[in-house]
Amino acid sequence: MDSGGLVPVGLLLALYAGVCVVGELPVGDVEVMGGVTGGVKLVSHIFPTHLRFLELSYTPGNANATVHTKMPLDADELLDNDKTLYYALKCDGSLKTSTRTLKISDINNKRPIFTQRIYSTNVSETQSVDSEVLRVTAVDGDSSPVNNREPTSDDFMMINSGAFMLKRPLNYNVAQKYAFIVTAKDVGGLNDSASVQINVVDFDNLNPYFIHNSYRAFIPENQVGSFRTIEPEAIKAQDGDTGLNVTLTYSISSDKYRSNFGMDSSSGVVSLLTALDREKLDGGPISVNIKVAQTDNALKTADAVVSVTVEDVNDNAPQFDQSSYYATLPENSPLGAVVFKAVVTDLDQGGFVGTLRILPESSPFSIDSDGTVRVKDSSALDREVTGSFAFQIEARETDPPNAVREVEVNVTLLDENDNAPLFTSSVYEGKVFANQSVGMLLVQVKAADADAGDNGKIKYSLDFGNDDGFFSVEETSGNVTLLKLIALQQNQILRFPLYVTARDGGAVSRSSSTQVNVLAPGDSKPQFLHEVYRGTVEEEQEAGVVILKVDFLSLGAEAPVTLRVETEDDKFAISSTGEFSTLVKLDYDEAPHNYSVRISISDGVSEATAAGRFSVDRLSGAVSLAAAVDRETTAEYDLLLVAEDRGRPARSATAALLVRVADVNDNAPRFSEAEYRAEVSEAEASGAILLAVSAADPDEDANGTVTYSILGQSPASDPPVFEVDSSSGALRLLGSLDYHQVKVYRLALQASDGGTPPLAGNGSVVVTVKDVNNKPPQFSQDVYHLAVSENLASGASILTLEVTDEDEVSLQHPRLCGVVLSPRVVVNLRVVSLTEGVAFRSSSYNFSVPENRPAAAWVGGVWASAGSPLYGVAYALRTHADRFLVNASGAVLSRQLLDKEEQEWYVLDVEAVDTRTPPTTATAMVRSELFISNGIHPTDV
Repeated sequence: MDSGGLVPVGLLLALYAGVCVVGELPVGDVEVMGGVTGGVKLVSHIFPTHLRFLELSYTPGNANATVHTKMPLDADELLDNDKTLYYALKCDGSLKTSTRTLKISDINNKRPIFTQRIYSTNVSETQSVDSEVLRVTAVDGDSSPVNNREPTSDDFMMINSGAFMLKRPLNYNVAQKYAFIVTAKDVGGLNDSASVQINVVDFDNLNPYFIHNSYRAFIPENQVGSFRTIEPEAIKAQDGDTGLNVTLTYSISSDKYRSNFGMDSSSGVVSLLTALDREKLDGGPISVNIKVAQTDNALKTADAVVSVTVEDVNDNAPQFDQSSYYATLPENSPLGAVVFKAVVTDLDQGGFVGTLRILPESSPFSIDSDGTVRVKDSSALDREVTGSFAFQIEARETDPPNAVREVEVNVTLLDENDNAPLFTSSVYEGKVFANQSVGMLLVQVKAADADAGDNGKIKYSLDFGNDDGFFSVEETSGNVTLLKLIALQQNQILRFPLYVTARDGGAVSRSSSTQVNVLAPGDSKPQFLHEVYRGTVEEEQEAGVVILKVDFLSLGAEAPVTLRVETEDDKFAISSTGEFSTLVKLDYDEAPHNYSVRISISDGVSEATAAGRFSVDRLSGAVSLAAAVDRETTAEYDLLLVAEDRGRPARSATAALLVRVADVNDNAPRFSEAEYRAEVSEAEASGAILLAVSAADPDEDANGTVTYSILGQSPASDPPVFEVDSSSGALRLLGSLDYHQVKVYRLALQASDGGTPPLAGNGSVVVTVKDVNNKPPQFSQDVYHLAVSENLASGASILTLEVTDEDEVSLQHPRLCGVVLSPRVVVNLRVVSLTEGVAFRSSSYNFSVPENRPAAAWVGGVWASAGSPLYGVAYALRTHADRFLVNASGAVLSRQLLDKEEQEWYVLDVEAVDTRTPPTTATAMVRSELFISNGIHPTDV
């Protein structure tokens, strides 16, 4: 810059080589110059118009001059001069000028301004990507460039030119309108905003659609009309191009249910035209396919599914799994014992819900809610009284209309060995005479048993009293015969008390005994034991006084004898028992004092005689027996004696006499019971007291002292298993017991007194051995292999385990001394896919069949599945094909009459073969048990 002799005193501007750069300024000083001596003036430089911005302030005589602005400096007004202000200073009287170049720096004091406040356009959703959609424009009063802020969007972008470009295809259904705020900002941060709105125009390029892909509908069975409920909401479809929203038409597309359902074409309401029976459907909801189409383009469609649940209505009565039930039950079964289980079903949803009861209620059976029939009154289950029971089971629904179904039941009681044989007489008698021969029939015993079958079959045995082996009994007829000859004794009857036992054929047999007295009289030769009998009789006794009793030998009733008075038979008589008595009153003063009488005894073949010497005594006051006395009936007599003379008046005196009867051993001991019974566990320890027997003898002292002994044990053992205390009668166990070897022991007891000679009485004891669970159960196999079909229903039977136990204790409680006896078995179970091969429903079947049924009689049924409806199944019998056959439907039939006595059990192997290539096979085991035919059909187990 040329100063022109001027010296700047102070500058408000920065000068650079004559150039001053200054920002836009409001009104104020530009520069102050000093050293002014003659005056100074402001002149133009290059552009005269620039002086309009400046003025000089100078006072003559003052050494300083100031240049200041007349108006604010704006670089935007000097854009044509490169934002530069030119001026000069000139001193008076000088030709030189001092030029100034003032660079005006632009100050950002103006904001950009959009040409429109709102920009709007409509764009089709088919607009091409990367094409311009809209352009915005902003103007900034400053000379600095404008910065346009790009809006944030996934669908659009804005370039610096202000053009909106489409980044990806538009979808009217996703966004119908876009709204942006566009900002234009300069470098100084000043900005302006405008609104941009882009409207998307819909195009018919989408199919209609249902609001939901699937719907659930509910309607009661047997009804027509609209659905009670539609879930999640009413059926509705909409055009995919919501901006166009073309009218739609509804229809049912399912061929299977087209005749059952109708659909309103305009509203989409689905209704049932033909009533449905829920029980005839496949199960589960029905799937109905529906369709909607645009009215202007039938090819634009959408599909949905309506899952229709046909709600159950209680329109089916309960059903029993059999038209009638036939069951067998052991008589005397305990309270609560299970007879069988009746299965009740109902085709209605939820199955059978109701009550079961037995009719009539007086029947001795009850039924649980699950159909299990049990014993209610065990006392009524006596086969010998009532062999079978007929009753009904009533199944009544709880819900209306409370349908009722009844089924007939026939329960046949199986015989239990609960009756012992009973003899027709308590004592039988047989006789052996001199004309005896081996094998001759002496007597027949007869017993009857009310039980049936083997339980009622009786066998006789001779248990006691046959020590010499003279006799035998035929086990089926009860005939007692002579096995060898007996040596008879003259005038003596040999007596043989035998005990015959009748046993039935039960598994644990019952028995009873009777006594058979066999008499063997010898040759009859009656005779008196004395040649002379003597006696006295008081005078004046009324006729019939017994003077004495004559003793004699004879065979008694076997060979009756006759006793006669041969002399003096008008005064004396003798009875058949030997009592010699008077026929008249004897007088000492008027008749002989002594009599000699001859008496005789005869059996009609031989005869013997004896003499009687009798004297008549005066009245002496001797007290004698008028009749026999029995101490056991009356042990003492208190007598009052009276002595009276014959004077007038008669005088008398009295005296008391106590007569004690001395004991004679005339009573044998008698047991309190003819037969004692005891039960003892096979685990009972030796020395245990089983029971105490008791015998009474009314005699006294030694005559009444009883001693006990065992005469015999059956079956016999060495050493014996039992002993009896000779004084107390306590029966003790001497040895060990084994239920599986001997179940019942029979003992013959004798009670003897201490008289001379001793008398004895006999009795018996039956000891029943009770089983103890001391042997573990045994499975029929150590390992079971079986296959079952997949998807087998819960609760289905897949295997029947056959378990046996030598003990008779129930397998439900297999305990020994508190320890559970629980054997284990391995079951290899293979699940067979329904597409893998044929499989039986059960690996084993159990059937009960009456014996003597005709050929082709039903035994039971087996069933196997091929796993697919594409294949069939054929059956074949691998064992006992000569006696059974299995037909194409799986029915097992008999080929011939079957006899239980010949064979009771049959185990059959049934094979099922499918029609696959190659075929698959499966095997099932069928157990068939024969039982005695009684008109009751078998019940399959």
